[in-house]
Amino acid sequence: MKNQQLATAKPPSAALAVAQPSSPKEASVTKPSDLQRVGRLLEAFDASALGEGDLAAGANVLAAMAISLANVQRPGTCLMTTDGAGLAVGTSLLVSGSHSSSLVGERVLSGLADRQNNLASHLREWCRSSEIEMAKSPNVRTFNPVEILEAGTSPALLDLHKDARMSGLLDLKLCDALMYPPGGQGKRDLHNRPLVYVTAGKPAVLAKNLEHSHLGRAYVHLAIHDAAACSRFEECCTAVMDGSLAVGPLSETIRGSVIATDPFETLNEIVRTGGGKAASWPTRTLWLTDSAAGPEPGEFTAAKTTVKLDRIQARYNAAMDTAWVGRLDYQDTASKDEQCDWQLMQAKWISFLKSMEAELPGITGTARPLLATLVFGFRKLMRIAKPAAGFEWFQADIAAFARWLVRRMANARAAMLHTEHLARLQRLGASMIHKLVGRAPMTVRELTRVFSRLSAGECHDVLFHLQAQGAVTCFNQKWCLASPASNPLQPLTLNV
Repeated sequence: MKNQQLATAKPPSAALAVAQPSSPKEASVTKPSDLQRVGRLLEAFDASALGEGDLAAGANVLAAMAISLANVQRPGTCLMTTDGAGLAVGTSLLVSGSHSSSLVGERVLSGLADRQNNLASHLREWCRSSEIEMAKSPNVRTFNPVEILEAGTSPALLDLHKDARMSGLLDLKLCDALMYPPGGQGKRDLHNRPLVYVTAGKPAVLAKNLEHSHLGRAYVHLAIHDAAACSRFEECCTAVMDGSLAVGPLSETIRGSVIATDPFETLNEIVRTGGGKAASWPTRTLWLTDSAAGPEPGEFTAAKTTVKLDRIQARYNAAMDTAWVGRLDYQDTASKDEQCDWQLMQAKWISFLKSMEAELPGITGTARPLLATLVFGFRKLMRIAKPAAGFEWFQADIAAFARWLVRRMANARAAMLHTEHLARLQRLGASMIHKLVGRAPMTVRELTRVFSRLSAGECHDVLFHLQAQGAVTCFNQKWCLASPASNPLQPLTLNV
């Protein structure tokens, strides 16, 4: 998803226009607006408490929880319809802003790191015990580590070779079985490829760690501290997102989702400098920002008091434990599904994303699995433990929440571009006033000659901006200072 040029960037007000609720005349008495639905959802899931009083940050944490629950699932996890059609789940995220990054790191990612570290600790203990046992005589060994691993060898492959030796003919049914996961695949992966949650500070280390991705599916965390780091991770991250990263002697492919935390708002710099040229992978993620560009959730006045889902953090931790247990269970090779008649829901979602392409080029591909991912994750949060009596949830609210997240992303991007554009006008305006001091009125063409790298279009933008501030005036298509008050020796204050 490449960013538009500054000249075509829309100010936040333009993006906000599509995000505001409909007028009272247009709004149905019984049907809440999108922003009212978002407000109801965030209240039901106690987002304000998750954000420590900051509702936007709490919404970011809630979204990161739901999406992370989907991202760590076994490969092939999806929403299923009764006729067997599936819609895959999993979305890449970029959390920008010190508050949201801190909360997501503490409430969402730290638990993932702890679970991965616990798994690594068990493997270290197993390796240590294996070395001790292998040093003993075979007659007194408590267990044989080699036999434990060899028990995971593909029975289909063994039978195929056995059949070929005995009859000289290949059994087509056995060949067909080779297209499906071997029964003992997970057992070996627990030892050789145990990484579900993968992180690293350098691209080479990340690429090496990804070779050990469990079942070829990884949830990658990157901490962004500068734009140069984003560029260094470009090749690896895009390959993971595309599922084109090949590892090992047999070139096994790795696919996964990325969650990046950006406490210093490096994303602003990437967007303002034409992000996507040096590092395109951040533009292929959903942005959860601290930006105040809106839209804000609307207040929903319910007929009765909203019953909140209790203990959100505890629910997330329990649901994540269940997800990891299901992921590491090598005896169960089936994917984890949720029943949902998603076809109409997804069709409306794609239509919405296409309507946002002008403001977020490429968003249709980037956010295509977002709604299914949120539905999957929210269901896991709700079903891990019985909610309090009277709790209600609406799938339409989750759809409204997904649209709200995309609109906030569009508005944040527009604000970044618009702020940079105004800052550039301010810098050029101060310089232009210096050029006009003591000079006769000048045409735009003459001014562009003074400014060797300023185009006629940019020159007009700067002059119109200065004119709106009362700093310059135009007569007979020639520009000059409006008054002696516009002396460059005095600081010029431009209203941006």
